[in-house]
Amino acid sequence: MPIKKVEIDGKESWRIFRIMAEFVEGFEVLANVGKAVSLFGSARTPPSDRYYKEAEETARLFAKSDFAVITGGGPGIME
Repeated sequence: MPIKKVEIDGKESWRIFRIMAEFVEGFEVLANVGKAVSLFGSARTPPSDRYYKEAEETARLFAKSDFAVITGGGPGIME
């Protein structure tokens, strides 16, 4: 089986630095948030679902205890 040569242009080589820059920016933004918790869950869970309500109550209790609550920003439990 012949070995195929992979051609990478110079632009693709810099992709790792763009990704790393996004991580650095995220850490800088979150550095001064303080105590925080992030909740994850299904984006398809309706508000009437038991687990949605439990996630909502959990987030409320964290917020009441002075935690920043960071969500996924989507629908369902993520909101």
